[in-house]
Amino acid sequence: MQPFPSRVIYVYYLLEYVYVYHMKKKLTITVDAELVPRAKRFARARGVSLSSLIEAGLRDLAMDESRSFSERWRGEFRAAERDDARYEALAKKYL
Repeated sequence: MQPFPSRVIYVYYLLEYVYVYHMKKKLTITVDAELVPRAKRFARARGVSLSSLIEAGLRDLAMDESRSFSERWRGEFRAAERDDARYEALAKKYL
């Protein structure tokens, strides 16, 4: 018999903080051979594991998807200058 059921979320209270531990799953990925040692050095220099570094990156990507298209792109574009040849071509075509 397992010491804990497989779907239990463990919660620990420590110094007024709540830590929630979810069950982890293994994931096999394939990356460029030159990237692995560089990624390991990067993680080691920051004092984290490569797995936690990848997990944080995946979390960031997943959070980014929850934002709408306009939220993701707001403020990312500059208005075209009116003396720009591309502006003139587009204005001629569409205005």
